[in-house]
Amino acid sequence: MLGVWMWPESLTKRGAAATFDACARAGVTDVFFLSKGLSGTAAFASSLVPPMVSGRDLMREALDAAHERGMKLHAWFTSASDARYKAAHPESGLYHYKNGRDRGVVSIADPGYLRFMREALADFLTRYDPDGVHLDYIRYNHLICGWSEEDQARYAGRGVDIPHVRQLMEKTFLCDSPDGEAIFQAYRRGDKDALALADARRRDVARFAEGLCEAVRAARPEALLSAALMPEGAYDDLAFANLHYGQNYDDLAGLVDAFLPMAYSKAYEKDAAWVGDVTRGSLRPGVQVITGLHAYEGGTALTLREDWEAALAVSGATGVCLFREGAFAWAFVAGKALELVNPLPEALTACRVAGKAGEQLIETRVEPGERRTLRLPFEPETVEAYTEKGEACALLTREG
Repeated sequence: MLGVWMWPESLTKRGAAATFDACARAGVTDVFFLSKGLSGTAAFASSLVPPMVSGRDLMREALDAAHERGMKLHAWFTSASDARYKAAHPESGLYHYKNGRDRGVVSIADPGYLRFMREALADFLTRYDPDGVHLDYIRYNHLICGWSEEDQARYAGRGVDIPHVRQLMEKTFLCDSPDGEAIFQAYRRGDKDALALADARRRDVARFAEGLCEAVRAARPEALLSAALMPEGAYDDLAFANLHYGQNYDDLAGLVDAFLPMAYSKAYEKDAAWVGDVTRGSLRPGVQVITGLHAYEGGTALTLREDWEAALAVSGATGVCLFREGAFAWAFVAGKALELVNPLPEALTACRVAGKAGEQLIETRVEPGERRTLRLPFEPETVEAYTEKGEACALLTREG
């Protein structure tokens, strides 16, 4: 599988035909299309969720364009962030340890929000026929969140000594000289309350995930059900993942068909070997692993290539998925011809090509939404693209 995460702005800026033509040309097999985002609006027609763009059914445009080109389309739902729902139901907000109800983030432990999400998924799946449903944000966003009176009562019901864990929280995050580690170190030492807190937060996440997955399975059992996961859960040391996010790969393995661990190497200041480790650590029996790669904001053509190769070198891996379409350039090579396609918001101003015959920096200008073909003195093996801001990530596809 070669997947891309795609925001609806790709369609609103460039149109479905141009967007999906580039994907098909590059060999993309699966598109994970943002269907319900952080704001709480939808790219699909719904009686429950207002549209992202009035008068346009972006989901239908994306589904038709994908299927016409032989690609699969997965409906991507950001699950536990919904500014619109939070505004209508202030009591549903995730509770910050110190600052109270948090921004537009909804608590996954809120039963009303779970009901709403189940209804929204069921409503969506009665109207559309996606090849898959992709769940994102099925986690707590930070250990500092999830501390309402109801949350603490629930933790206590799972055996947590609340005064003790509050002492650990203060030492970790809020005292005059927080160490950032006290509660995680307590977990690693086997502190029963730190372990019980992690268990309670894992249970919250699993209950939320179970509810969403049940709704999808009931409405469209043949759809591939996948989840985007934070990479920390693939590590041997699970203190951070279990406490901070409450997201555990083993808990979710029985619920979904595929994991997409977000192995964004440059965001974590890691290398390709780390991407391989995340991919390897994500493997679970019966679950596909499609490694998420960061194809912008620090990612380059060369680092993307290294990350890609490291992920696919792991036996049992299914493929890779790039975050995200519209944020990297397409570079199509056929012999000594290079076609640059620019979906970026700024112009490409140069490219560097390298091959057996040498290396060359070529000044050019490809405006946003444009494409340009360059005749090269040799056949390139690598292509790097640049804007006035610096290097942009580019995906090299060899044609012919």
